[in-house]
Amino acid sequence: MWFSLLYDITKFWNTVLNSYNSDQDWETENEVVEEKKHLDLKIFNTGDAEKSPILVIPPNAGHHSNIAEKLVNTCMETDPDRSLYSVNWNHIEESNGGYGIEDMVKDIHDCVKAAGGKVHLFTLCQGAWLGAIYTALFPDNVVSYVNAAGPIDFDQEDSKIKQYCDMLPMDFFRGMVTMNNGVQSGENQLMGFKNMNPVERWFGDYLDLWNHILQGNESGIQRWKRFKEWYEYTLNFDGKWYLEAVDGLFKNNKLVRKELNVLGRTVDLSNINCPVYLLAGGKDDITLVDQVFNMGDYVSGEVKRIYIENAGHIGVFVKKDSLEYWASIIRDLDQMEGDVPVTAMPNDFSNKDYKVNPELVFETV
Repeated sequence: MWFSLLYDITKFWNTVLNSYNSDQDWETENEVVEEKKHLDLKIFNTGDAEKSPILVIPPNAGHHSNIAEKLVNTCMETDPDRSLYSVNWNHIEESNGGYGIEDMVKDIHDCVKAAGGKVHLFTLCQGAWLGAIYTALFPDNVVSYVNAAGPIDFDQEDSKIKQYCDMLPMDFFRGMVTMNNGVQSGENQLMGFKNMNPVERWFGDYLDLWNHILQGNESGIQRWKRFKEWYEYTLNFDGKWYLEAVDGLFKNNKLVRKELNVLGRTVDLSNINCPVYLLAGGKDDITLVDQVFNMGDYVSGEVKRIYIENAGHIGVFVKKDSLEYWASIIRDLDQMEGDVPVTAMPNDFSNKDYKVNPELVFETV
């Protein structure tokens, strides 16, 4: 008995400690086709030149972009004849004059040009508002836009991130950036995320691992380990765009209020006239459902709101059940190109309908 307990304790601590010392990279074979200081553009699949490629924009929130890897694989498995690109955000040691939202949009524009000039945008979490800004400014370059768990309407008082941003003055955020040579430290970002759910992150996560060990659940241990290795590995990013996002988006909601100016123009979401897919998780406490779904009230393209009942924030684009919805979207891309009419864009279903069967999202009504 004592030997067994000692073995379990040792396994627990080895798993925990090793999860803090793991490098991160993409496992799926890829090639860098555009290299910049703040991002690289990777191609994972070269497909039919007649098909508009998919461009994935992962979150730039202090973690590695390979969180999009399961989605990348789903894209290639579902439509192997379509070219597939993904942005990979880089670690920034020190800011050289600042890299603002305008610079991010310029880099995404270069990525779109490198991908052929016309793409399907798959945006994840914080990549969604960047993709929305780009699509509003360059609507002719985007065939369809997908937002997975990305905040667009920030004015939701129940959002924990919104509460933090409203409670803390801009001087607090500027101080963090100043102390880190003009960058937002990935470690600071991680601490902020953890402290939004302190009981779960500082206690519950480790209780889950302990229960997996006691139950001999090796698959659960490996899932826990893979997630923690990704979660605890942090990247710094430029403080200029971070401060612009905190002030302009999270605090003042300028994107939906048509008060955000980028590249000398007002960003108007009504310029987004392509098909728009909005995916929100019923268990997401980082980006609330309305922060995603309200985007549909501001765009001019046809909108599909997809509610994934049992998905948390990251689960919207990594969970197996969620990837079934993504596969349905990918199968629908051909209908959005050229002169082919989009016949499978239905009216909105209720949340109950969404929970029944992912294929319901694409039935014609």
